[in-house]
Amino acid sequence: MIGGPNPEALTHPVSEVTAAITPEVSSEKKANSCEEPCTPSGFRDKSLPEVAAEALQCVACGLHETRTKVVFGVGNLDARLMFVGEGPGRDEDLQGEPFVGRAGQLLTKIIQAMGCQREDVYIANAVKCRPPQNRDPKTGEIEACRHFLMRQVALIQPEVIVLLGRSAVGAVLGLSEPLSRLRGTFRDWNGTKVMCTYHPAYLLRNPSAKRMVWEDMQLVRDKLAATTEN
Repeated sequence: MIGGPNPEALTHPVSEVTAAITPEVSSEKKANSCEEPCTPSGFRDKSLPEVAAEALQCVACGLHETRTKVVFGVGNLDARLMFVGEGPGRDEDLQGEPFVGRAGQLLTKIIQAMGCQREDVYIANAVKCRPPQNRDPKTGEIEACRHFLMRQVALIQPEVIVLLGRSAVGAVLGLSEPLSRLRGTFRDWNGTKVMCTYHPAYLLRNPSAKRMVWEDMQLVRDKLAATTEN
C-alpha cells in the first residue's frame, strides 16, 4: 500500500534523496494534457500472458539479434502505480526481469521509501530487449516495441505512471524536452496521471539528482493517497 515514508527504507542509500521535501513547481512548467503518440485504450484485445508470449517471439527490430532474454515486465497486475524505464541492461538481459541490477536495486529502495513494496507496483521498459553496450534505445526500436507497452498499460490500468528517463518519456508521451523541464508536475494522458523523472541509472552517476527524484516520488505518493481517501 502507498502510505507515508518508510523510515527504515530511508536509511538506505535512497536516504540521500532526503525524506520530507515539498517541491516547488515552476510557473513555467505546464501541467498539460499531452498529445499522445499512441493511445492504450484500443489495446485490450489480448490478455497480458498472450502479449508476453508474443513478445518472446518478436523480431520486429534488430535488438532481437543480440538479446539473451526478452524482458517483458513484472509486478502486480492490479497495480495502481506503474514504472516505465528505458531498456534492459546486462543483468536484466540475463535474468529476463526489469530493474534487477544496480539501478534496479536503487529503484526498489525508492519504492520502499514511498511506503510500499516492489510487489505492489508494475515495472516495464520502453523496449523489451537489451540495446548493445547499454546504449539508449533508438527511435525505431521504441516504435517497434510500443504496442507491447501500450497493451501493458491498457491491461493493468494504473492510476499513475512514472516515466524513468528520456526514452520512456518519448515512448509514452512523444516528448523530447529535457527532463529538467518535464519533471516535478503531473501530465494527464488518457485519463492517467504521468510523472516524468530521472532514471535510477542516472542517479548512480549523478547522486545530487536524487533529491529531485524524491520530490517527484512524494508527489506520486500523495496523489495515490488522495485518490484512496476519495
